[in-house]
Amino acid sequence: SSVMGLPCGRPRPMAVALRRSVPNDHSCLFWAVAYLTEGSDLGRAKAKELREVCAQDALQDPDPTTRALLLGFNSVDEYAQWIRNEFHWGGENEILCLAKHYCVEVAVVCCESMQVLTYGSDLPLCSARIYLLYTGQHYDPIVSASSVDVAVDQEQKRQKKGDTGLESGALKIAKQHVEEAAKKAKQRRAKKIKCGGCGALLSDAEAFASHCGEVEHDDDFAYDCEEVEVVIEEGDELPDGTIDLNADHIYSFSNTGKDPLCQAFPATFTVGGVSFPTMEHYWQASQFLGVNDDLVRKIASASLDDALILAGGSADARSDWRDKRHELLQQGLEAKAAQSSTFKDALLGTGDKTLVYLDADPWAGMMAPGGLATGQNYVGKALMDLRTKLRPS
Repeated sequence: SSVMGLPCGRPRPMAVALRRSVPNDHSCLFWAVAYLTEGSDLGRAKAKELREVCAQDALQDPDPTTRALLLGFNSVDEYAQWIRNEFHWGGENEILCLAKHYCVEVAVVCCESMQVLTYGSDLPLCSARIYLLYTGQHYDPIVSASSVDVAVDQEQKRQKKGDTGLESGALKIAKQHVEEAAKKAKQRRAKKIKCGGCGALLSDAEAFASHCGEVEHDDDFAYDCEEVEVVIEEGDELPDGTIDLNADHIYSFSNTGKDPLCQAFPATFTVGGVSFPTMEHYWQASQFLGVNDDLVRKIASASLDDALILAGGSADARSDWRDKRHELLQQGLEAKAAQSSTFKDALLGTGDKTLVYLDADPWAGMMAPGGLATGQNYVGKALMDLRTKLRPS
């Protein structure tokens, strides 16, 4: 005879707790319990099947009113409809139901509280214990094995009921998860373009194009590149072209119309005899200055949304726009500073801080999808240049 798969009379090796992984979707609880009770070879319909087990358990309760109250729903029918939805997570109610369904004791190792909570111990037919790791957002199964590199078919998924021998190892896994999550939270990420010719990391496609024109590559260089993610650990030096927006010396702003420094902030100024209600109006019209004065005036008198539509729908932009845009940007900002004391005072009020314009345009501003801002930030740079000029000598 044997107990839990180990022959009687043979010394039992010291068990090692191991974390196994299940899909990181809204059904991870169901996958984790099924892994420990039925094995690793599970079909895609298993989660749906176990959701229905929970639904039927509630629907067949002899006291549906009390059951609905305990579940936190107006009726058991409402709960059944809710739990069948694959986008809804399982929790304590479902753990109790699955413990009953599989006749197991479920020990949930909680990363947030560093405690082991046990469900189903009072079930009369319960004869085994399973361990689940709960991170606060995800469930994974915990198994025991004789070593850390044991094959899946050699691991022990069920433990003896009431056996707490795996708890210390399981809590170590929880502690390790918390430490790794804290370390990851301090990491910062930046998207970069990696040159296929020399491996240089560039901020964006425009910077890559400039790089290709300035740097000599081998004859077989085909202007190939790839997007990569650079991970910066806490304390590491930031790569060129990136900015930590949380740093004390950074002043960042987006184009919401509320910050006096942003393009959409209401501050009327005149350039070339045309009055612009915001810097954004001027910026959209500047690509047509000298080539389509009628369109410039239409953009200047339109609402901001209509101004964007007018500018985007015209093919009459000046041919030297890309070369002249920095000069035109500076011209507009200088006019705005000369005619708007609110803008001028706000700009001088930023002191010596680095100004970062948060915008999807990689030339004008910067974006920070991975925690570090990347982009050329020419609006921010132009503002800092203007700030230097405005200061008393």
